[in-house]
Amino acid sequence: MAAENRLSVYLIALGIVAVGALVGSWLTPSSSSDVLQAPVISGSMDDAAPGPHYALECYDCRIPFRVDASTVNETNLPICFNCGATNAIEDIPTQLNTVRFESRAIQELQRWDEVVFEYDSEKYLKRVIGLPGEEVVTESGELYINNQLYQKSLEEFDQLSVDLFDSRYQPSDPTFSLLRRFGVRGEDEGWIYTLDKSFSFDAPAKTHPQWLDYHQWNIVAGFVPPAPRGSSSAIFDYLPYNQFISRSRLNFVDDFVVNLELKIFQPGVVRLRLLDVEVEIDFHLFNVQVSQSAFLRSSAKVAPIQWEETGTAVPLRIGRLDGRVVVQIQGNTEYYPMDPLIRTGDFESDTLVRKTPFSIAADEGVLDLNLIMIARDIYWLGMDYSSDRWQAAKKMTSEEYFLVGDNQPVSRDCRHWGEGITREAIIGVVIKE
Repeated sequence: MAAENRLSVYLIALGIVAVGALVGSWLTPSSSSDVLQAPVISGSMDDAAPGPHYALECYDCRIPFRVDASTVNETNLPICFNCGATNAIEDIPTQLNTVRFESRAIQELQRWDEVVFEYDSEKYLKRVIGLPGEEVVTESGELYINNQLYQKSLEEFDQLSVDLFDSRYQPSDPTFSLLRRFGVRGEDEGWIYTLDKSFSFDAPAKTHPQWLDYHQWNIVAGFVPPAPRGSSSAIFDYLPYNQFISRSRLNFVDDFVVNLELKIFQPGVVRLRLLDVEVEIDFHLFNVQVSQSAFLRSSAKVAPIQWEETGTAVPLRIGRLDGRVVVQIQGNTEYYPMDPLIRTGDFESDTLVRKTPFSIAADEGVLDLNLIMIARDIYWLGMDYSSDRWQAAKKMTSEEYFLVGDNQPVSRDCRHWGEGITREAIIGVVIKE
């Protein structure tokens, strides 16, 4: 990941709220004596557990999303993260969530567990980041444990990721259809936009690679200067829940994962680009090749696929994640080495190379591209909410855990308290529904 340090890019200030106390004062038993529930009264753990919020459905693309009820109003209306449409909040009630957690003693906590604990006479909800005996460092959005870059698995990524785009939810306004968000290069005619609002590739005879480019839209609420709907931008560490909060800077996020559903009728070679990384999947030879430069290339065989005459569904996940390229084909996952994308230090230049974070190409065969979903990685911030290198004041003792909130730009947690939380202070682990 890379930080973006141009101070003139900021959000309209409604006041940044440093959020610490998350769990309300009342605790009630659930159906089991070992299970309690409590209200979530602030948003430091969104997306996992939002505080008081508006639950919206975008009027244009119909995707559901949530926004902090304290940061939007009739003057500053929420913007859909998926299509950029401005949505009304009139007559929409504020919602309050509760969390259920097991209160019985737990033998061992795991990294990424969501826990309820007591600190300074308050109850909090945070996530386990550091375990006993570990040193915690954040830098340029990455997490380091004992001076080693922590490399998440794809399953861990799914617990912490932030959704960016979902092709299942398309604007009804034709001005902002997929034809505007995706583009082909030159006079290539292999890619077709179908009547069911998806893309197909049809080139039975081998040709050159024909690219279909995805353009990231600027969906930051309160971006200064204001960005017209549908304008291109980079992926930033912006959380759609935090609409219009004040931040001195946004950071480029270069780690993201793309979920695709292909239906292949005639197999060929599929290429995918993730910024400066190219992945080539040869469905004839069942081989994957990953390249980032002339000096960084990797390849591996993949499990053969039995092709069906009526077309074969091929789920595919591909992404940049913590110094690795992840490729998952039909549930089989492989990781390949990757270098970070270098910044020039010039904001305009660094933004330009990130406006098309993902592209897909084919040079022969027939396939349907039925689903495109993109999510970014969490971007870790230090105590001052910047991307600068930050190190916890001390190593965790044998009884301490380092706990932080998912909502990095607003959460107050162990980064600020200067100490870990003892096992004795942890009341329970949140039960995932």
